[in-house]
Amino acid sequence: MLAASRVKPMEILLVEDSLLDARVTIHSLRRSQVHHRLTLVRCVREALMFLNQEGVFARAPRPDLLLLDLNLPDGSGIDVLEWLQNGDVTIDQVTTVVLTANEDDEMRFRCRELGVHDYIQKPVHEDEFMRVVRDHKRLMVHSAQQLATLL
Repeated sequence: MLAASRVKPMEILLVEDSLLDARVTIHSLRRSQVHHRLTLVRCVREALMFLNQEGVFARAPRPDLLLLDLNLPDGSGIDVLEWLQNGDVTIDQVTTVVLTANEDDEMRFRCRELGVHDYIQKPVHEDEFMRVVRDHKRLMVHSAQQLATLL
C-alpha cells in the first residue's frame, strides 16, 4: 500500500460564480478530510483557460474532479462540457459533477449525454456531496495502488 504522504492530492477544479456557493463547497471538502488541492474559477472563459493550460493557468494540473455550476456569467457549464467532449482533455479523464439550482429535466438529460458523472441539486446536501468526493478518491487511490504493484 502507498504511504499517505506519497498519494498525490486530488486535483479539484471548482467552476462557480457564487462566492457563497463556493464557500459551502470548500467547507464541505475540508470536512471530508480528503487530501485535495482546489482551484476556483468563476466563469466559462477561466475554466477553459485552466483546462487548456493557457495564460495564468499555463502550469495548471489536470483536474481529477471538475465541480461545475451550469449558470455562469459568460455562458453555461454546458459550454465547458461540450469542450470536454471535443477537446484534448476528454470527459473520460475528468470526473465531472454538476452542482446546480437548475431543475430542468432536459438540462439534466443533456448533462448525462455529455458524460457527467453526477448531477447534484443546490442547495447541496453535504452527505451526498461528500459521498461523491470520497467515491472518486477511493477510485484514485485504488488505481494508484494497482499502478504501484505494476512498477
